[in-house]
Amino acid sequence: MKVLVVDDHAYNRDLLAFILDDEGHTCIEAVDGKNAVEIYRDDPDIALILMDINMPEMDGIEATRAIKSLDPERFVPVIFVTALDDTDVIARCLDAGGDDFVPKPVNENVLISKINAHARSQALYQNLQQANKTLSYHQTMMNREHSIVEHIFSNANRRNKTYCENIKQYTSPVSMFDGDVVLSGPSPAGGVYLMVGDFTGHGLAAAIGSLPVTEIFHNMISHQASISQLASVLNVRLHEILPTNMFCCATLMFIDASGTQCTLWSGGMNDTLWVKSGSGTVEKIVAQHMPLGILDDAEFDDSPLIFEISLGDKLYIYTDGVNEAVNASGEEFGLERLEEVVAKGGDDTVEAVNLAVKQFHEGCEQSDDISIVEVTGGSLVHRSRDDDEPVDVQQEFHRASSFPWHLKMHLEDEDLRNTSIVNQILGFVASIQGIELHQDKIFTIVSELYSNSLEHGVLRLSSEMKNSADGFEQYYRERQLRLESLQQQFIDVEFDYLRGNPNKIKLVITDSGDGFDIDKVFDSTKENDQTHGRGLSLLRSLCSVLQYTDGGRTVTAVYDLCHHN
Repeated sequence: MKVLVVDDHAYNRDLLAFILDDEGHTCIEAVDGKNAVEIYRDDPDIALILMDINMPEMDGIEATRAIKSLDPERFVPVIFVTALDDTDVIARCLDAGGDDFVPKPVNENVLISKINAHARSQALYQNLQQANKTLSYHQTMMNREHSIVEHIFSNANRRNKTYCENIKQYTSPVSMFDGDVVLSGPSPAGGVYLMVGDFTGHGLAAAIGSLPVTEIFHNMISHQASISQLASVLNVRLHEILPTNMFCCATLMFIDASGTQCTLWSGGMNDTLWVKSGSGTVEKIVAQHMPLGILDDAEFDDSPLIFEISLGDKLYIYTDGVNEAVNASGEEFGLERLEEVVAKGGDDTVEAVNLAVKQFHEGCEQSDDISIVEVTGGSLVHRSRDDDEPVDVQQEFHRASSFPWHLKMHLEDEDLRNTSIVNQILGFVASIQGIELHQDKIFTIVSELYSNSLEHGVLRLSSEMKNSADGFEQYYRERQLRLESLQQQFIDVEFDYLRGNPNKIKLVITDSGDGFDIDKVFDSTKENDQTHGRGLSLLRSLCSVLQYTDGGRTVTAVYDLCHHN
């Protein structure tokens, strides 16, 4: 141990140095307090100081105070060596930062014992300091990791640029990460989807399941998925990734744009409370299914409940943190108190529930994540999160996909024999955002025009064959024979997305056939007793433009996206 001996008398320094050297310590000397401060500042290896009190330049008390202030994190014991026995002076020494004192004349055994005792204290301090540094490092790393995860969760849940005015919610996690999941988002047709979920436990372990749930939820609602499909896909994914002791109680809901038709699937959740407008009574919609993530796909029941709600009706979905909140007496808030609050109604029932729960368990720590959501019946109003202005979500949905795109397929003999080729074509188109609502109509247009090009153009079949009693059978027998004998024929299918008001899909189909008499086909639609030709009549009702050129070998159709919701 390196010891700094501070005394203005050389004899005293020599005596202390002799004792220290005999014990194997390294001794360095300072002639006064000022000299001691300078040496201490420049030597980080000094482990203990023996300090005299009365010295010129700077006394021992001032020197100790200066030394202790240089680096508060550095612990170096200061033992005063003094002949003074004035208790006030000793108190001043200790107040200045002194740790002990030894009276003069120095007793060697006492001095060595005190040095050894302070060496042990210093070792404990250094171990504690190292442990604190290690803990501080891990705390910093954990905070950084939490910050990253929190950022990921925040971004994952910040998917919607709009919110639905008909939905109010309150969430209060018990820790930084929320084991409850509250998700909502508009449907392409102007309705709204809602999910309230409660994972087993709370904190990060419970919240981690919300990431795949959030991704699946937003992806599927953008494709106008049914509640049954949404429940089924969520169950499959959670069953794959969650450990056996984890699951997700959930209520999934879809409200149409009118705000009157509700589709609901609920598994393992509390009863949904239904307060009918003006009645003041509370009805319960009981969860009919198992929680998500427990059953495999074959056992899972995705059947929803479909019912009508009226203007002003209120639906309340809540997690266990609400009704199982406990007060100082160990009593739960309970369903009865919750029903009393929601039955009273008011301007903000969600806030009223929140205040009632807080007052009930005042003075007690929150033990579970709390979530409550209110859905109000009536025409849905979607608003922008940026400026709170009303938003036409149907228009926004199509605007989101308004980047220009072009798709072209060249189909040869083998492709033309493929009976599912139209479905494959539509599979490409349907994957583009903004098309989902129009799949059925676009499918009709593509299938009718493709059939005309294939049958009347490439295969050179006549619709008049269908007029006789056995005409259809004869027609399709001949169709199959000609398909099998195709050689070096083709059909080109092109799609273009056109910006405008409204946005449009342009379809151009060109075939390698000899063409056909378009006027004759169109004229046939006027004869109601004929079976063939009606497809073109339907096409004219669906398309804003329908034009055949090049003798019937090329057809151009334009479909207005925003006019067919």
